[in-house]
Amino acid sequence: MAFGDPKNAIEAEGLGKAYRLHGSPIGRVLGALSFGSYRSYREHNALQDVTFTVGRGEALGVVGANGAGKSTLLKILSGTTDPTAGRFRVAGHVASLLELGAGFHPEFSGRENIYLNGALLGYSRKELDRLFPVMLEFSELGEFIDRPLRTYSSGMAMRLGFSVAVHLDPEVLIIDEVFAVGDMHFAKKCADKVYDFRRRGKTILFCSHSLYDVRQLCDRAIWLDHGKVRLLDDAVTVTNEYAAFSKSLDANQARPGEWYVAPPKRETMPSIDAVRIMRMGTDEQIYDVAPGDAIDVRIWYRNPDPYNTKIHIAVGFQRNDSTLVTADTTEFARIEVPGGAGCVTYRCPRLILLSGSFTVFGVCLDEPGLHRFDTVMAPSNLNVRSRTKDVGLVLQDHSWIVEPGHCIPTPAAAPSSAGEP
Repeated sequence: MAFGDPKNAIEAEGLGKAYRLHGSPIGRVLGALSFGSYRSYREHNALQDVTFTVGRGEALGVVGANGAGKSTLLKILSGTTDPTAGRFRVAGHVASLLELGAGFHPEFSGRENIYLNGALLGYSRKELDRLFPVMLEFSELGEFIDRPLRTYSSGMAMRLGFSVAVHLDPEVLIIDEVFAVGDMHFAKKCADKVYDFRRRGKTILFCSHSLYDVRQLCDRAIWLDHGKVRLLDDAVTVTNEYAAFSKSLDANQARPGEWYVAPPKRETMPSIDAVRIMRMGTDEQIYDVAPGDAIDVRIWYRNPDPYNTKIHIAVGFQRNDSTLVTADTTEFARIEVPGGAGCVTYRCPRLILLSGSFTVFGVCLDEPGLHRFDTVMAPSNLNVRSRTKDVGLVLQDHSWIVEPGHCIPTPAAAPSSAGEP
């Protein structure tokens, strides 16, 4: 790629980062005293030959297992650590949401830390005077703003860090797992703020273990594996490939699916009252079915403030080994969910699931589909029992065509290069 292209907000070329792992503190001292002639360490390559670009106004997701190099990459691009190989460029003002509150002084008050942090980023006193009331209101810290940071809870420090970072209006926003900041109310405010950056055409680098959030927020995604780029493609392709890979590793270890996370409820926020599975078009609850049966999944919801808070409803089917079989939302279908309360029906005229036990759950989402207000399971699993010899997970609609005689096979397709960085 042409390094320094003005169309790009972030560029990385052959990035590498190696750490020295010493066997003991004594070995570290001996190595320093010998000016390098005594080697008591081994090198660990956290990143190796990472190359990619992020266009101006684009959102790029970063996924991978713990230890894959995601945080190291974000720290390099944020300027908090240097690469040991390669080069990178980030154009414009950068705000990093890595370890919220990092860089703040524990003995300074919240107010003093805001002014110190802003000054270090090049903002004048006049600009910070203008921004301070907005930051304070967003953080909801109230009188605690004038108390030392060491007296803050971790959640309060996170509120302060997020408020400062997003209100300095950067051109590039680097985010590492911050949608779980504080309680659900504040987490929703954070998600709205990040989505507002997306709408305004800001550049976003977003690292998260929530593949759903990556798909909703990002255009493309990069999958890091042991410090190397395993796949770089559109966000849907990368998250699907990574999810499939993760499932193959955890085939014998059932874990909660990425959708099924039930946050604490709050009366002032939208919620789900109940999820029921019915025989299609009736009020008869049914939890033992066969492939091809017709069912409705009904979800009763509440929205205390429908004029200011728009919601969407999702339905998911998850097998008991934590495989998410299918999930869909009213947002995907561009269907509105109006009013302060109601019922949404997800209709399946012909169930394609084959034998198995499935958790069925409903999710209440915000308008862009980023924040999950509530998640509720149906009271019983959906048990599917096949009456045929079909095998697999779903019963695919199909037909057979048989043509006797000599046939010439279609030439094999060339391997696809899609997804190569």
